[in-house]
Amino acid sequence: VAEARHAPARHAVSATKKHPFAAIVLAAGAGTRFGEPKATARFPDGRSFLDVVVEHCRTAGADPVIAVVPPGTDAPAGARAVVNSKPQAEQVTSLRLGLAQLANTDAAGVLVWPVDHPFARAESALAVVDAARRTGAPIVVPVTDEGRGHPVWFARETWRELMTVTDGGARAVVHGYGARVLEVPVSDAGIRRDIDTRVDLDG
Repeated sequence: VAEARHAPARHAVSATKKHPFAAIVLAAGAGTRFGEPKATARFPDGRSFLDVVVEHCRTAGADPVIAVVPPGTDAPAGARAVVNSKPQAEQVTSLRLGLAQLANTDAAGVLVWPVDHPFARAESALAVVDAARRTGAPIVVPVTDEGRGHPVWFARETWRELMTVTDGGARAVVHGYGARVLEVPVSDAGIRRDIDTRVDLDG
């Protein structure tokens, strides 16, 4: 497993010099149905969901990695914490807090990864980023036979819409781009595995 995580990273580092991108980990939710904020939920090996997702973002070559977290939660090494003081707010609020941190960067786009999808693999993120780099698509989503999943790529040209959409959040922006959204097939059931309750961890 370690080799699978680290082998792509060397390729990613060189490629991102020509195509710099950031990542935003959406981790500010209160996790009411789960029983605790999912940012601090832990796997049996002791790593938190947030640790895992940040590690995957770094492996994919993202720099910076912005972790939008609830009050009192620190970001792991390799990420910059931004606090959302209203964990119950819609997820697009966290996305906007993250995007505001990227306004003065040279990022060509951003990989958006909800922390409640910790089973999605770094290889899927690499596939999404590579497709964005090759095609210039404004939005890139990973897909399996079951449908679309996470993480999702948003090119810089979409950020204004993400910051101003009034209803439906990022989902509405994706819908609005219609056929311009590029779907990238991956062999990774984790892209659609949304951890909402404790039962979901047994899936």
